[in-house]
Amino acid sequence: MLRQERIIIVGAGIVGLSTAYALLSAGMHQVIVLEQEAVDHRRASSHGASRLLRFEYGPDAFYSHMVRLSLSRWQRLQHVTHRTLYTQTGLLALGKEDDNFTQPSYQVLRGMGLPIERLSEMACRQRFPQFATHAYDTLTYNSQAGVLHASNCLHTLKDCITDLGGVIYESCRVTTIKSDNLMQPLRLHLSSGEELLADRVVLATGCWIQRLLAHLHLPVRLTRQYLLYFAGLSPASFNARVFPAFTADDLYGFPLLSMHNGYGPSWLKAASHNFGPTIDPDDTSPPDQHIIAQIVGKLRELLPALRRAELVHIDACTYDVSPDEDFILDRLPYAPRVIFATGLTGHGFKFGLLLGELLSSMVYDAQPIVPLERFRLARFSQQQVLQKSHESIKVSKSCLSPQDYQLRG
Repeated sequence: MLRQERIIIVGAGIVGLSTAYALLSAGMHQVIVLEQEAVDHRRASSHGASRLLRFEYGPDAFYSHMVRLSLSRWQRLQHVTHRTLYTQTGLLALGKEDDNFTQPSYQVLRGMGLPIERLSEMACRQRFPQFATHAYDTLTYNSQAGVLHASNCLHTLKDCITDLGGVIYESCRVTTIKSDNLMQPLRLHLSSGEELLADRVVLATGCWIQRLLAHLHLPVRLTRQYLLYFAGLSPASFNARVFPAFTADDLYGFPLLSMHNGYGPSWLKAASHNFGPTIDPDDTSPPDQHIIAQIVGKLRELLPALRRAELVHIDACTYDVSPDEDFILDRLPYAPRVIFATGLTGHGFKFGLLLGELLSSMVYDAQPIVPLERFRLARFSQQQVLQKSHESIKVSKSCLSPQDYQLRG
């Protein structure tokens, strides 16, 4: 019998958990996930009540087809686990004829056979009177889009991983990965002082990728984004049966949803996809009230009922933004047993299960269901990214949190 390789995944966000689930589902046995805090911790990019699942990507049919693949996987996992992971709400896209996004999206999705329809302004006002449509001349509605319940998805995957025999260690921070000899295991050093050995490593650390790969100077910018939650809206007008998820220019939002897995108050969540200021992932500065005010002003123009609603909560999240806004999925150029994912640019959650499959196919050298050439690091210039590294992956002690993490199971 061939020896099973030991695979360690660093990061228990949506990509890390999905990769572990895909590996275990494919028959791998020694799969370990290391998380520096806890699954679904508040500073994680994957944390929160909801994520938008949209098919609209302008003329870029590549991502639209990936969304279809991804949705089928979410629906399958929902069926197998009997948990609510996805709610179909439909998506109303409010755009302009010359924005090179709304109309091309409509054409692409029609070509895919998706249930998208073009609405006149009058039909939109009759169907969705909550919106002020006067600033838009291209209105489409896709009934198949919806909302992923992010925290539910994370905890469901966590349970599936342990049920399949995988191991998740929380409060376990990796500080250095060394590849001294291709014939020897990779060595992962932890902030606790312990060392773990692995045959393969997948880095899915979200906005903390620069901590472990600082020497690569990855072309990824970390930006702060704000998620706004409004209370005091009529459930009869803003529940998921009558009010769709929406996009309008840089804005996007959701119908009333509970913040706590079906319990507690239901709030309307909305945000701007415009990239915010560059930040450090451990920065805990208070929200920028000027940016908040700008977003709120635009939302109230779009949804007049928000003028009477209360902004009750603000969440901050971090995008890891690549220059072309495509993902980066690749092997380290000097240590091919280490695979990494970054540059998810605020739209990666919906692809979580599919990204897990793609990364797992890289681990055991299988043919991926989606061509990966578009996501290679080499698409950026050599000067930007490939600097010689002395066969090791290191992070400076000065970058580490003073908290001392212990490995526990």
